[in-house]
Amino acid sequence: MKNNLKFVLLSTISYLFVFLFTYAAVSKLIEFQNFQAQLGQSPLVSAYTGFISYVLLIIEFGIALLLVIPKTRYIGLVTSFTLMVMFTVYIIVILNYSSFIPCSCGGILENLNWKEHLVFNCIFTLIAATGIFLMASNKFKTILKLFSLTITSTAIILTLYLLSEESMHQENPFIRRFIQGSSYKIAEVKLDNNSKYFAGTDGKNIYLGDNLAPLHIIAYDSTLKIKKHYKIELEREDFPFMSVQVRIDFPHFYLMDGTVPVIYKGNISDWKARLWMYNNNYYFSKAEIISENKIVFRAQEIKTLNNVLGIFSFNDSLEIKYAPKLLEKQIDGFFDTDGMLNVDRNNNKIVYTYYYRNQYIIADKNIELVKRRNTIDTTTKAKLKIVNIKETGQRKIASLPATVNQITTTHNNLLYVNSKLIGRFEPKEMWKQASIVDIYNSDKGTYLSSIYIYDVNKEKLKSMFVLKDKLYVIIGQHLHIYKLNIINNNIK
Repeated sequence: MKNNLKFVLLSTISYLFVFLFTYAAVSKLIEFQNFQAQLGQSPLVSAYTGFISYVLLIIEFGIALLLVIPKTRYIGLVTSFTLMVMFTVYIIVILNYSSFIPCSCGGILENLNWKEHLVFNCIFTLIAATGIFLMASNKFKTILKLFSLTITSTAIILTLYLLSEESMHQENPFIRRFIQGSSYKIAEVKLDNNSKYFAGTDGKNIYLGDNLAPLHIIAYDSTLKIKKHYKIELEREDFPFMSVQVRIDFPHFYLMDGTVPVIYKGNISDWKARLWMYNNNYYFSKAEIISENKIVFRAQEIKTLNNVLGIFSFNDSLEIKYAPKLLEKQIDGFFDTDGMLNVDRNNNKIVYTYYYRNQYIIADKNIELVKRRNTIDTTTKAKLKIVNIKETGQRKIASLPATVNQITTTHNNLLYVNSKLIGRFEPKEMWKQASIVDIYNSDKGTYLSSIYIYDVNKEKLKSMFVLKDKLYVIIGQHLHIYKLNIINNNIK
């Protein structure tokens, strides 16, 4: 009678695990891409998603097979115990030591939260241990074996966690992390046209310029409920303006057009723009404010026509300083060095991000190189086909360029990059309904996480600006505000 009860109990435990692992493996196999995407969001195994996704399927099917065969049932139960311990330790680390808690793992546990997962795993770990004891002849040795397996399993999970975190932040294998609740939309307003751009901030309000009406400035408060309109008065208007841009650097504003070239400076208290630089040949294509009397710009070298970064310093007289070695030529020195220029006013750092390769440059306020960093994609060299037209001497791009980084902004040592490349294990359907913004700690050179900025009427992100813990984005004819929650104490 006793042996019959033991046999029934052992068979019940074995087939319970057969059902558990078979169901879990089949669920993963049916939605394999989704399973890989969920693993890719895990802070413990994301760097090894490809390998682990296949190995876990093999192990789960293998355990089920071992448990069905009477001669291998003991091995199956020991393996079940080991795997359940690893799952349990995994959840404990997620809940207590991980920088964020990802979504649940799906399958048979799809409707359970992480704490319920933990209880479920603990129960099945004890059930597996019970089955092993039922088959054991030496109880003391069995206890030592289970203790040893528990220590070993814990060590494996902790090692995976440490190695994966280092790999994701320092040597990312192009796997993005979308942390649940890291950002959410808090306000929106419809603009009167789709030609607006971010001009800057006074610390409380966001100022928008207008490419179609260059002298008109709109200011919104942080709720987008209070709107004010200003018009800039120029000291002199008889210039052939072609590309006017306004920058707000409280309490001053700057109106610039590098095609003239001309720079005005004024105070936002009266919006009167006084000439600051004109009647010279210092043409520029981009410019940003470093300090009250210093502007970083991008121009073309006269001899080579390559892009070059420089600084205008307005002291007793205008001083020009170039940094010819900052932008590195790969193909032609012009198209391949094209990119986005930003200034992080929190630490007076200049950040230049290339369009067509996975690199950004950090320089100090004197335009001296600080660091060269990489974005998480793998495009190290610009994929461009350049042709030279003999008749005009012009250079042109012969085919559609492969854009890597499209829109950037920086604030408080964080760099926000709108990437145009899909990462590994990402659902393609999301790219049809949202833009991806990757967030980096530019000081440490580490990747932090990514967020979705959803399209509006099939229009995608066009411009963005960060102030404190809010991300302002322009999407077509709409201005949205996203609240950024704390991620590793890096987003505030």
